[in-house]
Amino acid sequence: MNKTLSYKGLGVILSIVYFASYITRINFAAIISSVIFDTGYLKSDLSVILVVLFVTYGFGQIINGILGDKFNPKKVITIGLLLACIINLIFPLFSHSIALMSILWGINGFAQAMLWPPIVRIMVSTLNEEQYNETTSKVIKSSSLGTIFVYLVSPLMISLFNWKSVFILCAIIGIIAFIIWYIFQKQIEIKDVNYMNKEKEKIKLNLPNSALFPLVFIFIAIILQGMLRDGITSWMPSYLVDVFSIKEELSILITLSQAIITLIALEIFSYIYKKFFDNEVLCATFIFALISFIVLLLLFTYDFNALISTILMALIIGAVHGVNLMLVCHVPKRFKKYGSISTISGVINSFTYIGSAISTYGIALLVENSGWNITILVWLIISLLGLSCCLLAYNKWKIFFKK
Repeated sequence: MNKTLSYKGLGVILSIVYFASYITRINFAAIISSVIFDTGYLKSDLSVILVVLFVTYGFGQIINGILGDKFNPKKVITIGLLLACIINLIFPLFSHSIALMSILWGINGFAQAMLWPPIVRIMVSTLNEEQYNETTSKVIKSSSLGTIFVYLVSPLMISLFNWKSVFILCAIIGIIAFIIWYIFQKQIEIKDVNYMNKEKEKIKLNLPNSALFPLVFIFIAIILQGMLRDGITSWMPSYLVDVFSIKEELSILITLSQAIITLIALEIFSYIYKKFFDNEVLCATFIFALISFIVLLLLFTYDFNALISTILMALIIGAVHGVNLMLVCHVPKRFKKYGSISTISGVINSFTYIGSAISTYGIALLVENSGWNITILVWLIISLLGLSCCLLAYNKWKIFFKK
């Protein structure tokens, strides 16, 4: 009989899975400037590939959220991680065609969506609230470590070989993570009732009426943070190249700062939430206010100094990940007694990638037609709208989960 993993061991295994997921999902966005330089494609051409991933990833969150409730979530994760590795391995073979790359990266997006909702299902079903908060923070931090890895290793791989080698390396690491997961997932005991019987049931999104009003504004706020998070992350290297004429490889390396600051920010916001807030929406309101202030500073200094701009952008990204931690990771736990945790988590997270799809293509068009100053002004408007949505949701959300 297999020994059951401790909650700390579970956190390590899920972090390895999410690390592998992240490096096989963000690698294309991380090296997009080098792809543009090597192939001659326009920003708007390659942004289509990213948009396809965000669309399939967002839509896949809903589908795979349902699958994560209906079937054993460990099996869903196994299939998704393996498929993501395969796509990354063959993706460089189709660089001659935007259409084929879009199809493959769209499949990758759907495969990646098979990971997060079942992960949340496992954590909520297996851990108490304190363990859940700790483990969620650990898993989310692994995404920052994945970002650091991609942005640190990509310039080296590009200089030694070419941009295609980045995908091969990520696929190999993903396969290693898959083997580790496959071995240890047998030791994960899902403690919630009747998941074996879920296959016979029709999964429903069970939302109490008192949650509907605040959820509308939470969903909009999640869309807005997705627009900021992936829009800025995807195009920060291009910003440094366009505004300060920094070499593509160096711009990727500089972008490491955002992942490092994100790690620190997640630690800080996790502590602040635990110490000062009992309401994740109120904490997200505070963070959106901070984001608005930093974006305002960037608006007035965006072309002044590369170091200052890099630090400000990294601070924005770190803070936006704090919003993501509050709204995407902590909101689903409030629905534990209503069931369908994976489904709810998938629906909530899907809204992030609606924002991602909008902003990734939209920013490319904004930059090409209006310049970076107008683009940053749009970021300020987005952050202020996110602040407003959280303020509108706060009281009703508090009433809902205090019942």
